[in-house]
This record gives sequence, structure tokens and C-alpha cells, in this order.
Amino acid sequence: MVGLRCRDVDRRRVGDALTAVGLVALILIALIWGRTEAEQVEVFRELERRDARIAATATLAVVQTAVAAAVSTRDASGLERSPAAAPVRNQSVTPTGEVVQAHPTASPRPAPSATSTSRPSREILRIRAPSIGLEAPVVLSPIENGEWVVPRFVAGHLQGTALPGNGGNVVLSGHVQSLTSGNVFARLEDLQNGARVSLSTDLGEVDYVVAGRNVVPRDDLSVTRAGAREELTLITCTGVFNPLTSDYSHRLVVWAFRA
Repeated sequence: MVGLRCRDVDRRRVGDALTAVGLVALILIALIWGRTEAEQVEVFRELERRDARIAATATLAVVQTAVAAAVSTRDASGLERSPAAAPVRNQSVTPTGEVVQAHPTASPRPAPSATSTSRPSREILRIRAPSIGLEAPVVLSPIENGEWVVPRFVAGHLQGTALPGNGGNVVLSGHVQSLTSGNVFARLEDLQNGARVSLSTDLGEVDYVVAGRNVVPRDDLSVTRAGAREELTLITCTGVFNPLTSDYSHRLVVWAFRA
């Protein structure tokens, strides 16, 4: 009986230890989740400020163009004068009563053209795919140490790839599932052929229609190359997760052509 009681004690100790480990793990997950939520809120606040700045710049450009056009119209109408309205100081009268020009008449000043106001540089602001409930901000995905850095919580426009409306291959990437980085492209695999995907830019909406999908090794960069037609390529992780590299073995690629 003594031996049995010792084994019971050992089992209780193991159970208590496992319970303690589980509680510690839950506390750590809760802390990570809370921090991630706070960071996500800050990211979206910064994106709201970005969108507000772009909207204000666009509005200012429209106002400046309208004012310049109004000034141009006013100046042009002011130059439409009849010869009788020419200034008297430019004329003289001879003893015989003949009117002659005292000084050469200056040629009319051309009406100034409207001031050219540069539009904001084209930038992708949001991506929408209604068929899978996707609507997310888009930011630049920069190249660091030879790799594109996928942004957290939002989609990333891979640096060096095309911009909407300019031809080429517009490539966006996003996380599929991550406790600390979000899951913006979690349902990318559900995007069917024929589905519509829209990109919002500072110059308006650009629409694409999904044409196909593929799964490629994680280091296959051929999917970012430009083709003959303007296309949109969406990339996320798939396959087997390797905890040693903190990365998946493959990439899910969905491509769409300009509508």
C-alpha cells in the first residue's frame, strides 16, 4: 500500500506540474494576444491618418485647379477689348488732324493657362474581395536583406512590382494565420475563378477578375514577373509550417487580370 500511495503522490505532483504549466501558457498567450490587439489598433489608426492626408491632398489639388481655371477665364475675358478702348496715351494728333501712333502698341499678353497641379502619386490604399469577405488596408512591403517584409495585420504591396493601371504585375502578399501578425489572407484559398477583386488607389478604383491559382515552393519568385497583360497576384503561405524557420513550405498564389 505504501508503494501505491507513493505512486499516487507522484501522479498528483505530475498533475499539479502540468496544471501549473498550462496556467503559465494561458497567461503568456493572453499577454501576447493583448499586446497584439493593442499594436493592431495602432496600425489601423496610423492608416486612417494616412488616408486622411491623401484625401486632404486630393481635395486641395481639386480646389487649386478650380481656382486656377477661374483666374485664367477672368484674365482671358479682360483682354477682349475693342480697338476704341485702347489707351489714349499711345496716340498723338498731327497739326493736320491726323491721328498717328506715338508708340508701338504692345502685343496682347496671352492668357495664363491654369496652374498645373500635380496629382498625388499613385498608391494602393485598400483591397476588396467581396466573395470572401476580404476588405483590408494595403501598405508598401519593402525589401530588407534581400527579402520582402510582409506587413502585420494588413496586405503588403511588394516593392518594385507594378502599380494599378500601369500594366505589369501588381503583387500583394499577406499572412494566412499568425497570432502576432494577423490573418488578412486567411480565406484566399476560397477565392474562385471569376470573382472580382478591387484595389482602391488615390486616383480611384481598379478592378480585376480572378483567373486561376497555384501552389509553388516558398522560394519561387517567378510568380512576381510581369506578363503581357496587366494582372494582380495575391500571395500567402500554405503547406507545412517549420518551427525552426518560422515559415511555411509553400505559397498559395491567386492571379487575376484587369477587368
